[in-house]
Amino acid sequence: MQRTELSIARTETRQIEVEPGWDTIGGVPNGAYLIALAMRAAEESLPGSVPLTVTGHFLRPGGHGPAGVTVEVVKQGRSTSTATAVLEQKGKERLRLLATFGAPELLEGPTVFAPHPPEIPKPEQCMTPPRAAAAALGATLADRYEYRVVPPSRWLGAQAGEPNLDGWIRFADGSDVDLVALVLFADAFPGAVLEAVDGMAPTLELTVHLRHQPAAGWIQARTSCRMLAGGLAEQDVELWDSRGQLVAMSRQLMAHVAPDGQSGTDELVRAELG
Repeated sequence: MQRTELSIARTETRQIEVEPGWDTIGGVPNGAYLIALAMRAAEESLPGSVPLTVTGHFLRPGGHGPAGVTVEVVKQGRSTSTATAVLEQKGKERLRLLATFGAPELLEGPTVFAPHPPEIPKPEQCMTPPRAAAAALGATLADRYEYRVVPPSRWLGAQAGEPNLDGWIRFADGSDVDLVALVLFADAFPGAVLEAVDGMAPTLELTVHLRHQPAAGWIQARTSCRMLAGGLAEQDVELWDSRGQLVAMSRQLMAHVAPDGQSGTDELVRAELG
């Protein structure tokens, strides 16, 4: 039986800054970027622990500027601890996060079995997606990363196809990849559903499981969508490091917003996200 050491819940609020340059379409801060900010605040409340799993629910879009992150350590144990975090701006809750942290050795054990990375061309043999479209849409997030994508892909100008995407990612400025960076990478690619249909795919909920500390170098990504129904799509992302080791897995629920006039659910989705 796992040994635990229960502690009285404690709450702390930190002031942070949501910086420009991490925006998705429309100049709205990327959801995983907001999760990363809240995760950093939660980490400060649990020194010596590393994130194992994090779930973020997006109540409304964030904005640039000051924000408050209220962290509550719900349980602190010898092996794992659980915390919640609420990110607020201008008196409104933007993000609610639930995360489990644990001892670093939980990410250092041997792998008994795990999915192998798909066999795809090396980064230098893949294609670099054009940045002009992202810039025109206000998606400054694309400037933070270097991407290499396996063709064919709509991101590279191809026709609609299967709802999956294979490629590589790393920071454009050469920064090292850590566990929080893996959360960013899990939400850094265009929605896989958009490989098959037109529109936008804002995130309603994102869960990321961290499995190993990543090695330096490119991160291989596999993004896929298996279901689009009722204006909602799910997306799975798997990330492997330069050793071929699975380092993170994620699933998110996305609202598919089709081009105007093509979907009866669009007005409901737009109203909720606004």
